[in-house]
Amino acid sequence: MLKINSLRKKFNDKFILTNVSFEIKPGEILALVGPNGAGKTTTINCITGIIKKDKGEIFIMDQPFQKKDKIKIAVVPEERNIFPKLSGEDYRKIWSNVYPKWDENIFEKLINKYNLPLSEKFDKYSIGMKTLFLVILAVSSGAEILLLDEPTQHLDPTVRLEIMNLIREYADLGKSILVSSHEIFELEEYADSIAIIKNGKIIFYDSIDSAKEQHRVVEDSSVTKEGEIIGLIGKKLLVKTEQNIGRFPNLNEIVVGYLSGKIQENIFEN
Repeated sequence: MLKINSLRKKFNDKFILTNVSFEIKPGEILALVGPNGAGKTTTINCITGIIKKDKGEIFIMDQPFQKKDKIKIAVVPEERNIFPKLSGEDYRKIWSNVYPKWDENIFEKLINKYNLPLSEKFDKYSIGMKTLFLVILAVSSGAEILLLDEPTQHLDPTVRLEIMNLIREYADLGKSILVSSHEIFELEEYADSIAIIKNGKIIFYDSIDSAKEQHRVVEDSSVTKEGEIIGLIGKKLLVKTEQNIGRFPNLNEIVVGYLSGKIQENIFEN
């Protein structure tokens, strides 16, 4: 389990993270979504210790995070070209030595399935091959927590679907997974919960099923007498309400509604 409480980070007197809190239970996939520069990658880097947090708490398996806990976390980083002169085989040797629960059978099976050349230098891989290889390393690690930054980026449609299923299967083993991605329609297929981050702050956090149940998409504000207008979705409104009005939203509409910002109910008045 991974739990984050009130994470804060400032660079050059500017807050990048102001209030980031969420929890990922065993067997759960949390989608962390938001615009570029919202703080998604900074959040991941603070969790792993690549960047030192200013304030806040990070818990791994209900215990405060310590350096020794790094072997419980595997990461697919935003920067794909780490150690570019190492070969795929070099990566395998490093990861298999770092992670005590490394699964060589899974690694070999996936490497052979996608015909990835372990003898080649990493910088010779295409961008899609780099993404695929890093995901394979992560799911072979046996780590309790995966932090995946755009894990389907530059993959062919068929491979994307297979990787989504692979991530879901890994979570079903009781692992906790954080996925940072712009691919909202994909996330709806395999994630369990969502945290929307904007300007370094989590502005919405819930299970995806609950989020859909609590919101409606309506034509204008006149149809709702109760509830909260969240934001615009094109020419329609996202409303948080228990009223049986409009229609249920999809995940992309929830994200767009919250990122568009809360608006006044008289927005459509003449």
